[in-house]
Amino acid sequence: MPSFRVDCVKDIKGLAGYLEKRFEKNTRNPFHVKISQNEDCLTVLLDGCIRKNGRKYLAALNNLSDMLAEYILKSYEKNILEKIINRVCEGLPKSDRDEIYRIVCSRLYTQPQEDGFGNLIESRKRLISIKIAEYLRNAHILIMDGFVTFRLGEYVKRLEIEVERSIRQYFIEKQYEEYINLLTAYIRMQVPRVPELHVIVLENGSYKVEGTGPFEIPDDVISGFGIQESNPVIDNDDFMIGFLLTCAPVKIFIHNAASFPNKELLNTIRIIFSECVLL
Repeated sequence: MPSFRVDCVKDIKGLAGYLEKRFEKNTRNPFHVKISQNEDCLTVLLDGCIRKNGRKYLAALNNLSDMLAEYILKSYEKNILEKIINRVCEGLPKSDRDEIYRIVCSRLYTQPQEDGFGNLIESRKRLISIKIAEYLRNAHILIMDGFVTFRLGEYVKRLEIEVERSIRQYFIEKQYEEYINLLTAYIRMQVPRVPELHVIVLENGSYKVEGTGPFEIPDDVISGFGIQESNPVIDNDDFMIGFLLTCAPVKIFIHNAASFPNKELLNTIRIIFSECVLL
């Protein structure tokens, strides 16, 4: 009867329970699990009718490899991520490392692949499953901890790449937060120069700006931003932020907000001016 032995120092009973639950879902399941008496390993037995290296044997091996790959993702991956983050971000405070961990988990467990086919979880599962199947074709003993440490280098490399991307994302977000805090503090110190300002999103993505009257905006602001009274339009997003900061309006009315071309800019305006913005 063909069999595979799995040594799993971390949690042999947990692995056995996981496999048994997976086996129960398949009515034609060819597997049986047996835990050793000293409970340091388990043996996966295949039905005696399955001939080694036959078609059914290879199909069963691939099926078992998928299950073990899922178990590695569930039981090992987050611990591997923490080790990578602690190594790469050794000099950062724990609060920063925790935030990077949150970002990398969001990337790994919620985002689709960059090529649009499937998701990152399935991609990693396939990679691990292929490695396990290749190994079990030539060996019948799998030491789980050692296999993860020494034979899944490509998988670990993918995690390292995602951690590096998450670090970059974290510092970009941190810089953005500092930028928002500076602008918010600045606007609170400004004396309002325009009681009400209307921002109208045009079809071409530019912004028409008007005061409460035809064009009740101070002359120095008009000349400073090169705006024509006959055609009060701003094309540049950076100019738009600068214009609003200079005007420091009490109320900002944004028309056609759903058509706002730069959603990040709209969000920035809403944060900086807080209760002043009406959509």
